[in-house]
Amino acid sequence: MTDRAYLGGVQGFPTDDVRLFDAHRLARESGLAYGFEYAEPSPEEEAVPPHATRIEVEDVTGARGELVAASIGGGMIRISRINGFPVDWRSDTYALLIAGTADEVTPERIAQFEHVYDDEVLAGTLIDARPPGFATVDGVAAFIETSRPFAPEEVAAIFPHGNLTVLPALLPVVTTKRRRPQLFTTVEEWRSCAHERDISFVQAAIEYEKAFSGWDEDRIWAYFERIASILHRQVHALEEIGYENVVDTPMLPVYGRWWDAYAKRATPLSDSLTSHIIVHALSTNAKIPGVLIVPGPMGTGGGYLFSALDAVREHHGFSHERLIESLVAAAGLGALAYTHTNASGEVGCVGESGVCCAMASGAVTWLAGGDGTHVEHAASMALQANMGLTCDPIPGGLEFPCLTRTVRAAVSAPLYADLALSGIDPLIPYHEVLQAIEDHRQQVDPALLCGSECGCNQTATAKRCKEGLTRLMAGQLSS
Repeated sequence: MTDRAYLGGVQGFPTDDVRLFDAHRLARESGLAYGFEYAEPSPEEEAVPPHATRIEVEDVTGARGELVAASIGGGMIRISRINGFPVDWRSDTYALLIAGTADEVTPERIAQFEHVYDDEVLAGTLIDARPPGFATVDGVAAFIETSRPFAPEEVAAIFPHGNLTVLPALLPVVTTKRRRPQLFTTVEEWRSCAHERDISFVQAAIEYEKAFSGWDEDRIWAYFERIASILHRQVHALEEIGYENVVDTPMLPVYGRWWDAYAKRATPLSDSLTSHIIVHALSTNAKIPGVLIVPGPMGTGGGYLFSALDAVREHHGFSHERLIESLVAAAGLGALAYTHTNASGEVGCVGESGVCCAMASGAVTWLAGGDGTHVEHAASMALQANMGLTCDPIPGGLEFPCLTRTVRAAVSAPLYADLALSGIDPLIPYHEVLQAIEDHRQQVDPALLCGSECGCNQTATAKRCKEGLTRLMAGQLSS
């Protein structure tokens, strides 16, 4: 699916634009020539994150552009180079790169810009990189981040001759100077915060979000309601649209259609709740054009998390209000995951399906009436059970082994909730398991944790899949 995302982005499609699924045809019709290839980082890109993508564009006049970025989990990205200039942008601000000569881009002009934008400017940096091969005379640039969009006339008044690259904020919560310190960094501190303020465990998570985002409480609850509505549509989409009406995406069959046919001709061996979760999870996996998703650990991890949560709610008749509270609890566990480690494939699949499973397990525990301690125990057990997994999606492998791991993450969430609610203590606090994940990443060769050379990708079949995909990419993925 990433090939469509890259081509759609180059063509300016928003992330929720259904045209992304048809990006290849639209690119060809517009006269855009393109190609994809695996490449090793160049010497000047030593600081580039592992498994980054470099996008290079050139127009008919020969003008070039370049972007180097990597997914860092949870729908977030890190951009490390723009047109040859080194930056460190996490997509949670509005950013502006102004390139030009040393006379056009100066510290004084940056200071003037900061004065105009006052407390909205978060960072302003002068870069003297002199990148080769780009249309800048002296290779000087300013990289400026703000908490509000740029006004073109204000930028032009300060930098009348600069070559401008405008980057919109991509994350829903934009960083501001009003962001307060993190309210808690462990679940123990989370529970203590709730006790000291005489509020519920979930309300403490809302207070955390208020400090982080600067939003008021009504806006935060409304946002979780919106997230829940998107997720509800995602996990029910295959049933609502009709299994026979959903077309297979190239390189990704609609596995939910297979499960539906199986369930109609035979009695699944799984119990009814597990089967219910599988139906939701395979609807999430279908990635149906026009159906919005919520990113999280494991790409569409929000949908896998909700697959368990909503199935348990429907199965046991829990209230909608408790469901929303459970999403808040899951968000708190996710925030702590990013506090202590990189919840992405960079640490192995434990950072993706593992964190997804932990968030789902904690959420289901709260939904079923557990308290903050139960939530932590369920999340810790889930995370411990996923330790050591490599992130080894098979190139051209029809989303294996990712599919089985994410479905397992969803169906096992009630198991860890039940274990926690029974009183079982997993001994290790949630944050210590997260720290162990990070410690392990520091000690192991990154190639052994994530990529096309580890785990399942060492098999002969996976290597043939990669070779086939590489040949397809060389033909510009025209199908």
